Amino acid sequence: MPCAVVPVIELKGTAKTVKIGATKTPVLVGERINPTNRKDLIAKLKAGEFGVLEMEAKRQIEAGADILDINVGVPGIDEKHAMLEAIRIVQEAVDVPLWIDTSDPAVLEVALKTVKGRVGINSTTGEEKRMDVVIPLAAQYDAALVGLCIDDAGIPQTSEKRVEIARKIIDRAERAGLDRKNLIIDCVALACGTNDQGAKATLDTIRIVTEELGVNTTLGLSNVSFGLPDRPKLNAAFMLMCAGQGMTSFIGNPLDPNMQLATKSSKLFWGEDKFAMGYLTFFRKMQQAQAAAAEKK
Repeated sequence: MPCAVVPVIELKGTAKTVKIGATKTPVLVGERINPTNRKDLIAKLKAGEFGVLEMEAKRQIEAGADILDINVGVPGIDEKHAMLEAIRIVQEAVDVPLWIDTSDPAVLEVALKTVKGRVGINSTTGEEKRMDVVIPLAAQYDAALVGLCIDDAGIPQTSEKRVEIARKIIDRAERAGLDRKNLIIDCVALACGTNDQGAKATLDTIRIVTEELGVNTTLGLSNVSFGLPDRPKLNAAFMLMCAGQGMTSFIGNPLDPNMQLATKSSKLFWGEDKFAMGYLTFFRKMQQAQAAAAEKK
């Protein structure tokens, strides 16, 4: 039973505590506070219009996100200022834990000094320069650390190489005083449309990291469907397959009805939804939304 062999990681927001590894259904980390491929959000951040992040945060939590990823990396802006504003606005709007997502160590450190609660860092890789900087910060500020299975040679195609990188990250973290119980390994999703073995490598990596290394796992889920039709349904199906291999958290879009159905169904089937109340509430909301949409036609 995968989640019985990994430690429980407690992250804290301004009021809410979220436990990664405590349930069969993976914890959902909302991905939408991230300007990647979002021209509208890039424009807002460049203009200093950070208030838009309040609605993004609230909508994701209302839709079922457990944690929020915060990424404001836009070329040409003062990322330190943007990150501090994002943290302030989001933590005034919602009470859940955050994952700090930046490639700039200086931005990461100022965020860790400022944020309330116990956060996650998204992420280090297995690259030497990145581990040298990020792992000590995670240890210093008692943050959970996501370790991405990429190293100086790039993204590995095989599960064997990814597990090798995971072992390297874990070893480096433990030598720096960061216990593996505070690590979350990102097993890396690659586009199935260009690599027919990519998803299998991810699934195998999740299983091995869970069963042999005893570490929590995560995934940037939507990469797997890049370039293919009907991406939301593929993403939701892949999430359930990854959960079956032991994945304990994932970064995804909580506003997607397909993902909502997948997470609600998982909780229902694993006995994590008492009297099916979560699923029934979700079903009624979907019925109401469909009825409202039909009336507008």
